[in-house]
Amino acid sequence: MRRIIRLDEKGFSFLTSIFDLVVLMTMLPLIVLFFGFALSFTEDLDPHRAEWQLFAVDLQSYLNNSDSLEIINGGNGIRVVQTGEEYDIELYTDMIRKQKDRKGHEVMLTRVRLCHFTLDGHKLKVRIEFISGTMEEAEYVFTQS
Repeated sequence: MRRIIRLDEKGFSFLTSIFDLVVLMTMLPLIVLFFGFALSFTEDLDPHRAEWQLFAVDLQSYLNNSDSLEIINGGNGIRVVQTGEEYDIELYTDMIRKQKDRKGHEVMLTRVRLCHFTLDGHKLKVRIEFISGTMEEAEYVFTQS
């Protein structure tokens, strides 16, 4: 009968620890990249950011082919006249609302602390500070029909 000879394990734990260290060093940069992508992904999913982007697109649609544009309420709102219809987009309490012919109340943007519209020729600048403290700015070029 043959006898099984057991090999000694000298140096085995040192080699496995070096191998584990190499695997760890290759995985750490991937973990950092993963968290970076996860952070940017959660920023894109922020509902407040999406609401701002929808407001910016909606405001652009009112400025396209407008007959006239004027600043109202000391810079807290604008009045857009478009094919005989008048739209007021203005700061109201903690939101920006839209009124058609000074009637109704349609909420366009919520959680707004300050809002300021400035008009320079055919350029409209909107600067909004939210209750959270974040600031958003947009600049539009409007055309008169």
